Amino acid sequence: MNTEHVTQFGAPDAPHCNQDTARVTIIPAPLEYSVCYMEGTRHGPQAILDASSQMELYDEELGCCPIEIGVYTRPILDYSGMDHAAALKATGESVRHVLQRGQLPFTLGGEHSLSAPAIAAVREYYPDLTVVHIDAHGDLRDTFEGTPLSHASIERRVVDMDIPLLEIGIRSFSPEEAEFMKSKPDVAIVWAYQMARGKATIPWERLGKHTYITFDLDAIDPGEMPAVGTPEPGGSHGTRRSTSCRKFFSAQLSWEWMSLSFAPWKARHAPIFWLPDWFIK
Repeated sequence: MNTEHVTQFGAPDAPHCNQDTARVTIIPAPLEYSVCYMEGTRHGPQAILDASSQMELYDEELGCCPIEIGVYTRPILDYSGMDHAAALKATGESVRHVLQRGQLPFTLGGEHSLSAPAIAAVREYYPDLTVVHIDAHGDLRDTFEGTPLSHASIERRVVDMDIPLLEIGIRSFSPEEAEFMKSKPDVAIVWAYQMARGKATIPWERLGKHTYITFDLDAIDPGEMPAVGTPEPGGSHGTRRSTSCRKFFSAQLSWEWMSLSFAPWKARHAPIFWLPDWFIK
């Protein structure tokens, strides 16, 4: 293996990190159409990939090099000339292509609306799919700023697909969403205030064999992860979140799928380096 250009998201010369042999395929998706406050999510995938090339491959906690399971990164999706609907369709098609190869798709955003087509694609292969949504916001509005495709509506689209949903870390919720929740027993929410008080019980038992994780980085406390479009006071810290996710992964029986959103800051690089190490675990 030529380690000069190896990253935590794949090694160009490694036999287990190519398109045909990888177990995990990263789909960089620089989506940015419905961002309503701070822009920059379109730069997230490239920034994360760049930072990953400057980090060591060995993980002292796991005692191994995680990329050795086989990680391949596809070329960054090109949304040039596409409207929001077309870009979402292209994202879903990319996820289907990875699934057709029997690989685990990891969609690296990009704004959070990319999760809806990715989840829909996975659902076609795994009808018993459940979704874990880790976020500061509920994202359960029917529409936001005139569009049902908004990043603020993605989990409503999941509910529309009759997929059981578990939301974790929520601390920003609209009256519309609160009213909607009254009639939705298939949606469970673990609130941020419950987690902060140490009184949260995460109902992992609600999840099935196949689970999609959609992660918005504003779930993390903005003091630790400020590079997001809509930061919310409070939230979990990276170490605590990592521990919770490890418990989840160890309890599940099958692979998981993940997407995330990130808006890098040019003047502050530290948040970027937090991501490759954490997500490759």
